[in-house]
Amino acid sequence: QMADGPMGVRNYGPATAMAAGVNLAATWDTSLARRVGEQIGRDARAKGVYFLLGPGVNIYRAPMNGRNFEYFGEDPFLASRIAVGYIDGVQSAGVSATVKHFMGNNSEYARHTTNDIIDERTMREIYLPTFEAAVKEAHVGAVMDSYNLVNGAHMTQNSFLNSEVLKKEWGFRGVLMSDWFATYDGVAAANSGLDLEMPSGA
Repeated sequence: QMADGPMGVRNYGPATAMAAGVNLAATWDTSLARRVGEQIGRDARAKGVYFLLGPGVNIYRAPMNGRNFEYFGEDPFLASRIAVGYIDGVQSAGVSATVKHFMGNNSEYARHTTNDIIDERTMREIYLPTFEAAVKEAHVGAVMDSYNLVNGAHMTQNSFLNSEVLKKEWGFRGVLMSDWFATYDGVAAANSGLDLEMPSGA
């Protein structure tokens, strides 16, 4: 069973409401991030939830993005430190964290059609470090692909980022899932590294 996050276990009844991600990052407190993750993990287990769909770790790049409050700010180093603590805490409770939205999710407006043109240096220095830390340091159990395109390919069909970077270079062995209704071509997505189409196989 999966439940949305990241500021608590959103589904299946009431749960503890935590501070928004940007506020957690503003504390610069990695031990607090872990304690928050532990509490969310306990709430998840109490509800029979084994996959928390969080944390959101996109970098705050565009002020008009409606979900910036969920994320851990604009600095990749700070965001990665907070994310690792949060994920460690959630997973200590026997719940898989799901780091999202991989990657370049900078707009809720036209999110299915936005094409982010990002050179590789910018990816490596700004957009990818927090995801990389989640995989290599926190051993996150799941990654969620975003709706948008990156350099002309929908993330669920982006073989460079999904297969070459995430799975081969970083050694990710968990579940790579789509965001809800973010799989646009099932065969192309499967051939590009996607493991699970959510919420069902359309």
